[in-house]
Amino acid sequence: MADSSQLVVLAPYALRDWSGRPRRFLDPAPMPFRSKALVGAWFQNDEQLERDYHRRQRGTVRRMADAFRLIAQNYTTLHRARMIYCLDGMHYAILLMLARAGLFRTEGKIIRRVAFHDTAWQNLATKLHSAPAAFQIECITHEQFASATRHLGAHRIISRPWKIDTGWFQPAPDALHLRALLPGNISRDESIVPPLLHSGISITRIARSDSLHARFAAEIADPRFELVTNASHREYLEHLHAAPAVLLPIVPCDGSAGLTAALEAIAAGIPVLANRSMGLTELFAECQYPVPMLNNLDPAAWAQAYRQIEEQHESAEFIEELEVSRKLLLKHHRILPAGDDWAQIFTEACTEANDPSAQCSVLRFKHSALSTEH
Repeated sequence: MADSSQLVVLAPYALRDWSGRPRRFLDPAPMPFRSKALVGAWFQNDEQLERDYHRRQRGTVRRMADAFRLIAQNYTTLHRARMIYCLDGMHYAILLMLARAGLFRTEGKIIRRVAFHDTAWQNLATKLHSAPAAFQIECITHEQFASATRHLGAHRIISRPWKIDTGWFQPAPDALHLRALLPGNISRDESIVPPLLHSGISITRIARSDSLHARFAAEIADPRFELVTNASHREYLEHLHAAPAVLLPIVPCDGSAGLTAALEAIAAGIPVLANRSMGLTELFAECQYPVPMLNNLDPAAWAQAYRQIEEQHESAEFIEELEVSRKLLLKHHRILPAGDDWAQIFTEACTEANDPSAQCSVLRFKHSALSTEH
């Protein structure tokens, strides 16, 4: 029987078990009706994924070979698909290379990938200028969207807000206000921690990188400091709910560093203290956030701003303003249930392509059991 999947998602890996953890936006499971996820490797849980995938040495050659294999094994399915969404840049680059060489037909197709960093589209700019119209890039910030559009044209670039599982990240009934939380793995100004500790602010630094043990060897002896690495999702939520505020000191970078952490904190009703950076500045404006952004990474300014947040914890007006921001976030950054985000992406893509085919709307709000290939 011929594969009739209209939307196909290519992913290097995916999880089977979502119990005890938040859902991830654009995850290849579940998929809506008449769609399919082609996954390179399935894992039972986060522990197995971390151990057998993220911590293994996977060079460019290995990643390329795995991506080629997945595409070759499912060539017919990809050939029949109306839309192909690549969750890994390697799959997208290979399809682009095959199309430019005349080995993969793209007429009537939409082929996309999401770009978290400017380099994601910048590295492909030369090839995309002469590529078939099917190839598009999705950006998750307005700043990134504007820049990419100027270089590649409006027909290539799509703006899509990033989302989180707001069912998982909700306000806690009781606030503990133990330590400020500084979460994240990259583009954080670690040098701000010692002077903040010196000013009397207790901090939990939480990340996946074990290298932070060496970075904070001296601070670990300070009772006001706690370093947590490789925490479970439930442990992270407990630390978030116990925080008087979330600190996001972002160093200059080419991506939206800190955006997910900020979304999670706002959804959980925890104040966020951040400096102006890609993604965060837009988010604060969009949510009418009551905490002013900092213009730099000066520890003295951060300490003063943190003290101001502490003073407002019991303010009914401040609590109400945080709730207003949380409700505004829910309008645009909430993961939809049962694969509806994929259905929405597909329907909008076909509408933008001015496709009159009725096939372009068959995914909307129709769901079946998870359709995948192992």
